[in-house]
Amino acid sequence: MARPSKYNWEAIQEAYEGGFDRAEICKKYRITPKILSNRIHKDKWEVKGSIKAEIMEFNEQVHKTTQNIQNMHEKNQELFIEKINTIAEDNELMQGTRKVAKLLLSVIAQSRNEITLKNIKTVSSTLKDIESIANPRPETYINNTNAQQNNEQSLKIEFIE
Repeated sequence: MARPSKYNWEAIQEAYEGGFDRAEICKKYRITPKILSNRIHKDKWEVKGSIKAEIMEFNEQVHKTTQNIQNMHEKNQELFIEKINTIAEDNELMQGTRKVAKLLLSVIAQSRNEITLKNIKTVSSTLKDIESIANPRPETYINNTNAQQNNEQSLKIEFIE
């Protein structure tokens, strides 16, 4: 008389063919992966067709979702790097603007006795131009023509010392 098996092979086979994961089967029926694998190959167990197709479809969906997440991560990294580069460029522009403004202030201070309204308007328009470059706003337009600057040539401002 054959000795009874310590494993319920019918239940194990049914679980395997029903699409359960090998690790789950091993845990549930307290069987080693090696013994399970040997039995699957020996008796040529196969996961049933419809369940196998569902598992493969599920694996495909997981793969697509993983790819989408990776793509989103890469795009976010690119956007982040682009934003950092833009901030760095803006900082450079602001530093340049400050240097030019300091230079203009020193020129004004040195030639305060010779300042005319035209000079002030020129400096003012230059500062506005620099500001518009450093901090562009689509709704802001620079409207400073040579004709406007030339109209004020004759006016002079005198400083009282």
